[in-house]
Amino acid sequence: MKTLDTYIGIQPFTVEVDDSPQLKALAAKARELRTLPFDEKLAAVKVLALEAMVNAYEGAQKDPDPARQNGFANIVYNVHPLSYALEVQAGCCRYQGALFFVLGYEADLGDQHFIEAAPVGPGVNSVFNVVMHQGTKHTVSIFTESLKDKSLDYTVTNPRVFEQAFAELPGYSFYSYHRTLSGLVILENPNKHVRMLGGK
Repeated sequence: MKTLDTYIGIQPFTVEVDDSPQLKALAAKARELRTLPFDEKLAAVKVLALEAMVNAYEGAQKDPDPARQNGFANIVYNVHPLSYALEVQAGCCRYQGALFFVLGYEADLGDQHFIEAAPVGPGVNSVFNVVMHQGTKHTVSIFTESLKDKSLDYTVTNPRVFEQAFAELPGYSFYSYHRTLSGLVILENPNKHVRMLGGK
């Protein structure tokens, strides 16, 4: 387990969170939300994430323009940093999950926040977020909320998908933040989450 001073440089599920003008601007907006009650803050952070990028998976499947469709597919099927997704304003679940984590951290959202992944089909996983607030679990999928075509929503055929998050995923680092007396602390841990600060 490592304690990190910043989210810049983290790499949840292949997406490097790098610095960019777009991320700085979104982070500043998220910080303005800190004084809101939890439910209002959660809704507002979702809006920031949803407005930052369209659903690239949906675009790759449904956009009528072949060039745009190929551009969306490039985002989905190749590895890019978060700055790229923010620049082109399109991302799939892993970019959306990384962005929501950063914005949640900047907004001081919840007592704990985990970037999770769960299987949705052979060789296909979904990245989503879990925010804990006063003992209550809030599951957030910016991916499903950003879909205009709900036929692409895998929770319709598998409504329990977010209950099946990987307990371990060798080769990946897992990221979370936790509230302490001195504020939020970001943790990085190999292969699985640290669920409680000071534990494994």
